[in-house]
Amino acid sequence: MKTEDQTEALERIETRVSPADRARIGAAAVARHEESVARFVQRAALKEADDVLGREVDVTRMPVDQFEDLMAALDRPAEPIPEVVQLAASDGAFSRR
Repeated sequence: MKTEDQTEALERIETRVSPADRARIGAAAVARHEESVARFVQRAALKEADDVLGREVDVTRMPVDQFEDLMAALDRPAEPIPEVVQLAASDGAFSRR
């Protein structure tokens, strides 16, 4: 059975690393129970690409207790902040022409 990656033509990406870096990457791949070092490197590169391109903007990771505090704060009624109310009522530094 072919995976999604195998249904389209694949391209090779090559890189050179020091023996120490190769050993470190290999150890990390084993620690993650990856099927191969190449697959580990591919996943790591794709994750970094997604981070750079902002593709995970819909995911926010935080501890459960912090999330529960956030949700509780969002459920509380809003309280006006006098300084913000005053700023919103002012003309501000810019005006429309």
